[in-house]
Amino acid sequence: MIITNKLFTTITIKLGNYNEFKETIKTYNLICQEIIDYGWKHNSFNKNVLHKGTYKYLRLKYPKFSSAMLQTARDQAGEILKRTLKANKKLKHKKNKRTLSKPIKQELSSIRYDRRCLSIFFDKNILSINTVFGRMKVPLKVAKYYNKYLDWKYTNAQLILRKDNNYYINLQLNKEIPKKTNNVDVLGIDLGIKKIAVTSDNIFYKSSHLKNVKGKYQKLKRDLQSKGTKSAKRRLKILSRKENRFVRDVNHCVSKKIVNTKYNLFVLENLKHIRSNVITYNKKLNYMIGNWSFFQLQSFINYKAERLGKNVIYIKPNYTSQQCSKCSHTEKSNRNGNIFHCKKCDYELDADLNASRNIARIGRTDFLQGLVNSPNVEVDEDEVVEIQN
Repeated sequence: MIITNKLFTTITIKLGNYNEFKETIKTYNLICQEIIDYGWKHNSFNKNVLHKGTYKYLRLKYPKFSSAMLQTARDQAGEILKRTLKANKKLKHKKNKRTLSKPIKQELSSIRYDRRCLSIFFDKNILSINTVFGRMKVPLKVAKYYNKYLDWKYTNAQLILRKDNNYYINLQLNKEIPKKTNNVDVLGIDLGIKKIAVTSDNIFYKSSHLKNVKGKYQKLKRDLQSKGTKSAKRRLKILSRKENRFVRDVNHCVSKKIVNTKYNLFVLENLKHIRSNVITYNKKLNYMIGNWSFFQLQSFINYKAERLGKNVIYIKPNYTSQQCSKCSHTEKSNRNGNIFHCKKCDYELDADLNASRNIARIGRTDFLQGLVNSPNVEVDEDEVVEIQN
């Protein structure tokens, strides 16, 4: 049984500084503003209303602006109006004295393009793009990292002006990846604070290095916060960005190691409400959970697995730490800190490893309903691997 899954990604390519782009963005802003003014006057963000009321007039006023680009400007103006008008309506419904002002002076530093007004030729390293001066061909220099996306299908793009006064193109790409759902090998993944992750194949991703580095950053930030000067605040922002980059790199490395294993089904717990359920814990644990980047790690595992044609599912986290992975006996006292000891069958092992095996078993049951072939998720219980991060 094979299921196709459509994947999406965005790649950014530097184009350089072109005066034609500057004039095109300037005109695009003027057109968006006129459509916004019309929609505000008629209290509507409907595309048909905006099109009928502005299209002919704008085509005559801006003859160098193509029809396709005029429609993308209309769509973007409609979205701006939709956000503003709906917010105004909500405030009035609540009888709030404060109301939103008219959405004027929308200084947009980007332009939307679709396949009608932008074409890309990776084999020739050329980008063909519409401007107010007509169709323009721009040379491309694609980074080697993006070579794996060159066979993906281009859908739409954004031309963006950045602070370095250079223009960049954001290309949205998609590709259909087949997912094989027969002969499924399941890997359960238990995420935690003391260990970044523990997988049902007996691999431990240790968090001691991560905690040490984060601890150093936290101390530096506390010292800077106590000073309260402008230079200290600037330094705080720099440190926060450095810490975020470090944690992001660790999560990238861990997720890459996990998805590159032999398994093609990864099972994770749905931890969406984990932070809202910790109010009874102590202050230190609440702080640790608040700084826990589990969602980022899950998202990395999810998109990396999808690009390899592998599957990711989420299960409820209920009782995965209290249930015995051998006899399925569930009791709160089975777990004592880092050790799991079943009160019924005396089975004993690491608590997080036990949870990961329960996650794998539950995920296998949820995923393989209706499939003929059953997967083999047996592991060697004596072989344990620890990975330091």
